Amino acid sequence: MITFTIFLAILGGTVFFSLRMESLGKAPKGDRLLRIKQSPHYKDGSFQNLTPTPVQSEDASLIKMLHKMLINPNPNVSPKADVPVVRTAFLIAPSPNPTITYFGHSSYMIQRNGINILVDPVFSKRISPVSFIGTKGFKGSLAYGLEDLPSIDFVVLTHDHYDHMDHHTIKAMIDSPTRFVVPLGVGAHLEYWGIAAERITELDWWETTSIIPDVNLTATPARHFSGRSLKRGQTLWVSYVFKTASETLFLGGDSGYEQHFKEIGRKFGPFDLAILECGQYNRWWPYIHMMPEQTVQASFDLGAKALWPVHWGKYALAMHDWNEPARRIAHKAHELNMPLATPMIGEQIILGKPWPNSEWWELG
Repeated sequence: MITFTIFLAILGGTVFFSLRMESLGKAPKGDRLLRIKQSPHYKDGSFQNLTPTPVQSEDASLIKMLHKMLINPNPNVSPKADVPVVRTAFLIAPSPNPTITYFGHSSYMIQRNGINILVDPVFSKRISPVSFIGTKGFKGSLAYGLEDLPSIDFVVLTHDHYDHMDHHTIKAMIDSPTRFVVPLGVGAHLEYWGIAAERITELDWWETTSIIPDVNLTATPARHFSGRSLKRGQTLWVSYVFKTASETLFLGGDSGYEQHFKEIGRKFGPFDLAILECGQYNRWWPYIHMMPEQTVQASFDLGAKALWPVHWGKYALAMHDWNEPARRIAHKAHELNMPLATPMIGEQIILGKPWPNSEWWELG
């Protein structure tokens, strides 16, 4: 009984300490919470998807998942060799065409007309609220840090999950002039971490901001959820339409497949490039992430001229082989004749130029 009591005390203390960690962020309050409550997408105390979206499938269970992850894990969730990387010299001016540099998972930088825009930057070694435990990046995949990049003018965040919004990376920008475009409610985290309120723009679905005179960014729906602690849905999750006079990009955050892709395509398409998630899926959570074949279908729904699948190849957050998403999506894209971009970490996509499309994930 004494041992059990000590165990409960340690467990309770751990939970209490964890819930007070700065990296968890802060829940919206005050004027921000009033604005959230006025959103048509906020009901019954949390943001809602356009269609009912359970986090798990009907046949999922914690026991099944723990057994698969701990008792019978997949030995191929991580590559045996280093992930290949391209070293890009950012001191050299990029192409005059819009240029996108990949940093693994869902992190990339868009450069256009001298403006540097960083999307979902995560440069930490682990996906975790703490630095000493949690999912670690694949060997070789941590080749870039914020210190390697040029001065960042804008950071664009799709939602507040740890693999898209990294506390350590954001904190490193406190003293910079970087501005942030984020989903409704996410500004509460940023302000808590030291980012000045006047540097933050928060968007609800279908709201647009002009980040520079010739670039509009519109927040569009996604089918997912949010939360850095025990309570979900207190901040919004989004995708974005990145539109200029000469190109239109779809910046997809995490999303399950649904009809919102067709609606976005009707309103804003066609897209020169659709950046869509393609990994960390499982049959036990089929509504909040897409299977690779659904990702290809979503690119058609959007009216995309080409597809770039992200959200894989750096961190193992599911139980599939680390390169299974790339293999499946490459097969389906070829079958349906959808042009595919597959850059390595550090490699660049230059709009108007041939896409990087090597099958680098076949490491042998």
